[in-house]
Amino acid sequence: MTLTDAEAKVLRALREGAELAMHVRQTRRGPYYTLAGRRLSVVTFKALEGRKLIGRESGGQARTVYTLTQVGEEALTDWEATRSPDRLLLP
Repeated sequence: MTLTDAEAKVLRALREGAELAMHVRQTRRGPYYTLAGRRLSVVTFKALEGRKLIGRESGGQARTVYTLTQVGEEALTDWEATRSPDRLLLP
């Protein structure tokens, strides 16, 4: 499974303990997503969720936390194996 650099960066952050959360707004607008407290692109989030690289860990009415799945861990490991050490993403 091929990952984009943005997807790999999110998965690495999750592996290292960052929190990925979906926040539900009290208005009619849709939810928004944060990774380690910073906004995350809806497109990136939906791509990860659609490919089952992330999954729900816990949730409430206003906030849901996501975690790295086994499929996501394997995809990230494969992505890292295809990169030379100097081509891995910097934090």
